[in-house]
Amino acid sequence: MQAWFISDLHLKDLNERNSQILLRFLHSLKGSTEATHLFLLGDIFDLWVGDSNIFQRKFQAIVDVIAELKQKGLEVVYFEGNHDIHVKDFWQKNFDIPVWVEEKYFKLGPHLVRLEHGDVMNPNDTTYIKYRNFIRKPQLEKLAYILPGKLLDLVGNWGSRNSRNRRAKRKVSREDFIRNLIRTYAQKVYEPGSFDYIITGHMHVVDEFTFEREGRLMTSINLGSWYEKPMALCLEDKGHRWVSLD
Repeated sequence: MQAWFISDLHLKDLNERNSQILLRFLHSLKGSTEATHLFLLGDIFDLWVGDSNIFQRKFQAIVDVIAELKQKGLEVVYFEGNHDIHVKDFWQKNFDIPVWVEEKYFKLGPHLVRLEHGDVMNPNDTTYIKYRNFIRKPQLEKLAYILPGKLLDLVGNWGSRNSRNRRAKRKVSREDFIRNLIRTYAQKVYEPGSFDYIITGHMHVVDEFTFEREGRLMTSINLGSWYEKPMALCLEDKGHRWVSLD
């Protein structure tokens, strides 16, 4: 078993450096005899709403190689973030790749792993919670599949820019606070035997933290973002390791 995890790449087009790094990484998995799983933990793209072909055309090469990995036999799983939303119809119907919004548990070798995007860690961020509840409404999901892709792209890019600007300001001044949020959340959601690992994204801060309960060690990992450094997490039977991709 060899599972790979990435999140928060925030890709804008195929020409940017991180898109090319992702393509090299995905092709390396295609040639691997050891890789068994690929987990995409949200905000892979800086904007993808619904199943409009405007987004598929923008990232066609990435879509193609992910589909090839699925055909090769890799278990590929997509978690929606807050920049890639209502994408279930696209990935699941077209490529049989499951898409999740909330947390999900996986048995990976000897490890029980809880996975989620990580955008519900801070219950005090009421502005974001209201926004999340709004965009997740069934009526909004229906609109995502009806509205023209160009309109979704225009409105979404405006919202995405504002979100990035707010996050950048918060991160500079609150990195210690964010790490504490990640660690507090991991311990809060743990129940006896519920997981060995909890792996999240969203917070844009790389963090690794081990805590003990009932004589067992649990590990919390936040994947950070590719703004600072493109990295992937690899989990094998013997444990985990970080892999630099640049």
